[in-house]
Amino acid sequence: MLTTVGASLPDSTVKLKVERKLADFDLGIQGGEVSPNGSHVLLYGVEGYAHLISAENAGDENMDVILEKETTQDLNDVTWHPGGLSAVFVGDSGTVLRFNSTNYALGEAEGSSVMAGKDINAVQFTPGSSVAYLGTEDGEIWRYYANTFSLLDSQASSRISDIDCLQNDNICVVTTLNDGIAVIDQGDTVSWIADTKSHTWMGVGCEDPRINSCSVFGSGKKVSIVNIDIIDTSQSELGEIIVLGQLTGDFTGDNPGSNFASVISLGPLGMVRWTQFSNEAFLMFENEDAAGLDVFLSADRYAVSWENSENSGFLVTGQGGVVSFEPLSEDVEDEFPEFLAYLLVVCVFGVFFGMIYWNSPWLQRKYANLSNRNKRNEQ
Repeated sequence: MLTTVGASLPDSTVKLKVERKLADFDLGIQGGEVSPNGSHVLLYGVEGYAHLISAENAGDENMDVILEKETTQDLNDVTWHPGGLSAVFVGDSGTVLRFNSTNYALGEAEGSSVMAGKDINAVQFTPGSSVAYLGTEDGEIWRYYANTFSLLDSQASSRISDIDCLQNDNICVVTTLNDGIAVIDQGDTVSWIADTKSHTWMGVGCEDPRINSCSVFGSGKKVSIVNIDIIDTSQSELGEIIVLGQLTGDFTGDNPGSNFASVISLGPLGMVRWTQFSNEAFLMFENEDAAGLDVFLSADRYAVSWENSENSGFLVTGQGGVVSFEPLSEDVEDEFPEFLAYLLVVCVFGVFFGMIYWNSPWLQRKYANLSNRNKRNEQ
């Protein structure tokens, strides 16, 4: 069942500021992921591009680490190990690279030769183990653990677009472009959810640890909830599909936000903040806002964003622009100056007591007696 929400375009909730460009040319950045402790972001892109930047001070180039290029293949996704000391990049032609955060070394993952020739589009570590799941261009789902790669499922034939896992269970959700949605349980069994094939799923986010469900995002500005049966994942179900019809553009992916929210990317460039717990969506900014700041920014594409607090964080574009955003507020010159506010309060009270005085003969006599007494004292 489809529910269309809204008919008019909502107001933007953040303002943008271009902080810098990572290069003077198009870097072809595909995306990125924030480290488990929230301090760094690993970026990845075409022709083996890999770059580490600060999550809290992304505008400071002195905190950058450009990783040595280990491949000329395009990198399509990255996932941090839950411990935060390493990460795995995946890409075209079976590329699987391990990253060591202690010395910034990047090298081919042992045992990855079995993946040769396969374009890998998605990868995700489970939250409580060293198991990672991989998804390929032709719909295969693989398990990676202890330098061993195992094929789990090949029922699908379209691209695995995204993989994410529950925060408190080693249960993951897989989205595809044309073959629906699957759930991987803790025993690595893959179950496909009925009635999900008729939509093009672009991403999945399992941000809220309080609930056993994930949000899925589809082409056509569709949002829904996958309710996961953690005892028998084959009984998991897709909830009602909501169409955010008031938005311009279309969904292209998602990233985790703060306070258990998801940030949905729009094409052309824009962002939406989605909170699964309350089923609420707020436009962060649309392409028109980006054009008002910089026409070149509006023509750029979304790569990755993250929030350091609600509605405050950074966006990195495909070409390599670093853009900060913060909650939208009135400009300083439009705000009512503080000293005028105090003056207004004084004036209001002055008028109030003045009217009482002029309408009270008793107060006037008291004031006259006090004035005469002061004059005699001064003489």
